[in-house]
Amino acid sequence: MRLVERMFDNAWFVASRDSSSHHALQEELARALQAHRDASRDLERARAVSPAAVAVALSSLNSTQAALGRAEARAAAATRCTHVVEGHAFQVRDQTGVTGSPEREVRSCTLDRVAVLVPPGEFTPVWTARLTDPARRHLGVTTVNLSPNEVEAFAQVCLWVMTGDLARALRTPTYLR
Repeated sequence: MRLVERMFDNAWFVASRDSSSHHALQEELARALQAHRDASRDLERARAVSPAAVAVALSSLNSTQAALGRAEARAAAATRCTHVVEGHAFQVRDQTGVTGSPEREVRSCTLDRVAVLVPPGEFTPVWTARLTDPARRHLGVTTVNLSPNEVEAFAQVCLWVMTGDLARALRTPTYLR
């Protein structure tokens, strides 16, 4: 995917967080579903008419099926992206780690980078993160220590996910000072 496409996708994800946009997506999904139901009924009626009518009705049904699939995909994508940080859309979800400890996965909606935040524990007084960047497969998973402050640690992993620049992300974000 090219940079321009990623920027357009990110702008769409950010805009989809708006409640009016979310409502419009639901309306689009309802219209597509209704059009697909109508096309299915037309196909049933066409079967009683002629093979040519069936061919035309099948074409219409295929078109509405594709439109329904696109509407469902857009609605699912819009609900998947839960946070916007510094103009970038993220999917953030809490999960339980292998050891049973709580973790927070921070995933870009447009980039392949993923960070898993682990809260301070008995042996580490700071938040840590496991960073995965598929574009840099040779590095594998990188584990780094972050800020002891949860908000700063979250901002640091978001900055890393957006830029891929670990040194820049580990500096305290200026908007939190």
